[in-house]
Amino acid sequence: MKKSTKYGFKIILLFLFLTACATAQETGKSTVKNNSIPVENQVVVNKGVNYEDYLVDIKSYSTNGGYYQTKYKKEIISILKNLSDKEGLQIVRSSAGFYYDKKSKKTDMLFFGFDTSLKKENNLDYGTFALEVIRENLPAILEEIFKYGFVQSESEIVGVVIGFRWYDAGDEVVNIWIKKEDVLLFLDERLTANEMYQRGTVTNSSGRVILLPI
Repeated sequence: MKKSTKYGFKIILLFLFLTACATAQETGKSTVKNNSIPVENQVVVNKGVNYEDYLVDIKSYSTNGGYYQTKYKKEIISILKNLSDKEGLQIVRSSAGFYYDKKSKKTDMLFFGFDTSLKKENNLDYGTFALEVIRENLPAILEEIFKYGFVQSESEIVGVVIGFRWYDAGDEVVNIWIKKEDVLLFLDERLTANEMYQRGTVTNSSGRVILLPI
């Protein structure tokens, strides 16, 4: 009788010890998740990302851009997701879609593109910094877009337009418009990146055409 009581007492102590350890471990996980890891790095924060928020409002089109945006919606979202996840680009909301040159008023010549937002952490002048961000980011963007083939396959889509936005004592932007034929030559290594940029049209924060300091 004494042995049975003694054995039962040991089992109870062991159970209490294991329960306490499990509770301490779970508390430890909770503390690390809530206090040690920055909020922006917690997985739950990225759970609700909706890439449709980055598309142009379909109701705002006065061209066939709405048709192409609907037709290639899945491809466009894949492009935005890959560039965001793999390249770390900050896509501007409601900017991904199809545009035309308002000065030429040729609404049947559409350019696919979007705007990206970045931080300026140097003292470079506008032109030098604009060229720097284009050189650093545009090749990867073009490669990703042209993987999907819709720009190449549609005659009404004549090229791409990418905008880079930053703040430097005020909002700044540089837009570069490139014909798809030149992009294809570049991707086929028959045109250098600088030659492609020179063939394209670049506009500044005022919407004026500028020459990059290449």
